[in-house]
Amino acid sequence: MHALVIANGEAPSLHLLQSLGNAAELIVAADGGASHAMAAGLTIDAVVGDLDSVTAAARATLPAERFHHDANPDQSDLQKAIGFCIAHGAETVDVVAAGGGRADHALANLSVLRLFRGQAVVRVIDDYFDVSLIEGQATVAAPAGTVISLIAIGQASGVTTTGLRWNLTDFSLAFSPHGIHNEVADSPASISVAEGDVLLFRGRWVEKHA
Repeated sequence: MHALVIANGEAPSLHLLQSLGNAAELIVAADGGASHAMAAGLTIDAVVGDLDSVTAAARATLPAERFHHDANPDQSDLQKAIGFCIAHGAETVDVVAAGGGRADHALANLSVLRLFRGQAVVRVIDDYFDVSLIEGQATVAAPAGTVISLIAIGQASGVTTTGLRWNLTDFSLAFSPHGIHNEVADSPASISVAEGDVLLFRGRWVEKHA
């Protein structure tokens, strides 16, 4: 099953949100993310979280049984919503509206890619990037010039790429700007990581360097 989780951050474009919603078999709002889903005309299957950001309009519109209150203070509403999807059979989960606003929230929301490793394939998506965790190896089949960024969470070693404009060979990549704004040169490109965690930012646009 493929699920879409809508967080309560900055909403993506209406076109992107509706496109992702139409492709999902299960749509779950993380607390106040219900407002983004309603604005896009999506059918919300569940609203999950501590429910402190749910609007009066959402409560008046959605049936009471679709609200799933979880007051666990040790998990974010986004964690709870993704966990709900996995518990209901989701094998792939796309997350939108996870950025914008507070930088600490945006960075923490990216941590779900690592937290749910081995439980489901999770992507964080906005109008610029599809972000995923490289679990050993990843392949990028995309037009030449597609922007690619690699961001290590902490320290990663044995990072090797092929098909990018600037390739790495058995490289030690730290949490730094070193891996940002590369580009696909020969598709499909590939990235492998021997040890550590690296986030793959696959751009939704082409921007060839001069």
